Amino acid sequence: MDLAAYDALKFDLAAILRGLRRHYARPGMAEPEALRDLFARLAEDRFNLAVVGRFSRGKTSLMNAILGTDLLPVGVLPITSVITMVSYGSEPKAVLRYQGSSLFMDVPIAELAEHITEHGNPGNRRGIRAAEVQVPAEFLRRGFTFVDTPGLGSAIRANTRTTEDFLPEADALIVVSSHDSPLSQEEAALLTAARATGRALFVVLNKQDLVDPPARAAAITHVAAVLREAREGGAVSVFSVSARDGLKAKQTGDAALLAQSGLPALEQALVEFLLHERRTRFLAAMVARIAPLLAAPGVPPALAQRLAEIDARIAAADGAVPAVAADPAPLAPLLPGCEVCRAIADAVFDAIAHLQAELSADRAAQADLARRGGFCGDHAEQFRRIAATREVATAFTPVLWAQAATLRRLAASDPSPASAAEGVAALLPSGAHCPICSVARQREAAEISSLVALIAAQGPDIIHARSALCLPHLGRLVGALSDGAARRALLLREAALLERLAEDAQRFALQQDAVRRDMASKEDLAAADRAMRVLLDHPDARHAPADDVTHKEG
Repeated sequence: MDLAAYDALKFDLAAILRGLRRHYARPGMAEPEALRDLFARLAEDRFNLAVVGRFSRGKTSLMNAILGTDLLPVGVLPITSVITMVSYGSEPKAVLRYQGSSLFMDVPIAELAEHITEHGNPGNRRGIRAAEVQVPAEFLRRGFTFVDTPGLGSAIRANTRTTEDFLPEADALIVVSSHDSPLSQEEAALLTAARATGRALFVVLNKQDLVDPPARAAAITHVAAVLREAREGGAVSVFSVSARDGLKAKQTGDAALLAQSGLPALEQALVEFLLHERRTRFLAAMVARIAPLLAAPGVPPALAQRLAEIDARIAAADGAVPAVAADPAPLAPLLPGCEVCRAIADAVFDAIAHLQAELSADRAAQADLARRGGFCGDHAEQFRRIAATREVATAFTPVLWAQAATLRRLAASDPSPASAAEGVAALLPSGAHCPICSVARQREAAEISSLVALIAAQGPDIIHARSALCLPHLGRLVGALSDGAARRALLLREAALLERLAEDAQRFALQQDAVRRDMASKEDLAAADRAMRVLLDHPDARHAPADDVTHKEG
């Protein structure tokens, strides 16, 4: 089971709960409290991963490396006794929460160090209880929340106390030491405390780039021996990493350096634990909680059958080992809408604004529009929205006179039913003759040609770094590409975009069901609208296609 498969199973469980909710929505039925509680459990499923160790070991650097960003502040000064939560957000943001108060304050992440370091906030005199940092990193989007604890063993005793007090709240612990002086006295004591909590433990030796291979191996052997003794013979893995090299590798796309940094092995272990040790148990527990509700009288048997199928999928997926695959060009959280649609919409707006002025006084322009039968339906509506009421009246009066005259001639011919229907249909506005459709088609062709040239120069990944192409314009683009590899890359990236939108939409629906709107990110809130804009082109960019024009004008 990988993280995407886990989300799919969780959303399938939510669908069963919705089926139950529909059952209890019938007259005379009362929704059980347990149903609302189950929705909340699904929506609030998060995994707190506490990162602990002495200050200057590189805890924050390690988190930056895993996230592939340097947004979290790193420095040599001890951090104040403030717990910093790092979770997923559509855009970088920090929120400060104060002791003994419900007040909070948003601050730029660049200013975070002024509030949570000993230099900027000595002794935590500002009374900050916690800092919440939101970062658009895929590792966090799948359910991890990093908890950056104050450093152990600094001159500030409150730092160590804050870290020790938080240990029971963590789902797992990453204890960060370093190769230059592995496993200090405080860190050894922390391992004992961690064992007492029963939490999973990951031990990391950072800064492997500072020592040679023999010294690196000796440090790993020493720490592993200490861990075996502390854990009463239980096997504990030690991960040797270079956070500095790992971050550099992710930012530059250097796969070889990333492998050498040791980060992939640590990330793989974290994902495996999340899925196999915790989340599989979570899903199984959810199945066990849902089953009694499905056994109530009158509940459709199909829901219980679907739950049994999900239970079987959970058991089958439990043995699969997830792979942590590097994405060479990850999707941006909130890509702008289709750039081809935007260009067409801009061109249409400009054309309508120009025609508005022209049609207000130019008799030749008015006569031409009357001859064409007006604008097509979509562009007539856009003209009505954009133009002033006077200009709409002036522009369409000649069209009305011309259509009336045609109807009188049709009536005088005593037409058959079919001829009468055809005559009226001929009066309806057509994209084949709409002047705005012509502008839109020309702009669309120019934009597609420009994108083809851009892909030839910079590769297909450049497109999905710029905007979320709608399916109609993706079709026109791949149809214009001669490079098969580029076509496949564009199709796969669009598939990834649609999958991401589906996950965001499902997550938002679950948050709404659980009445946890506060959990929704900007992506979640915009998921439904963004999905429609990708599946369909933007309404202001629509026009009659070229083949339709050829058919009608031919």
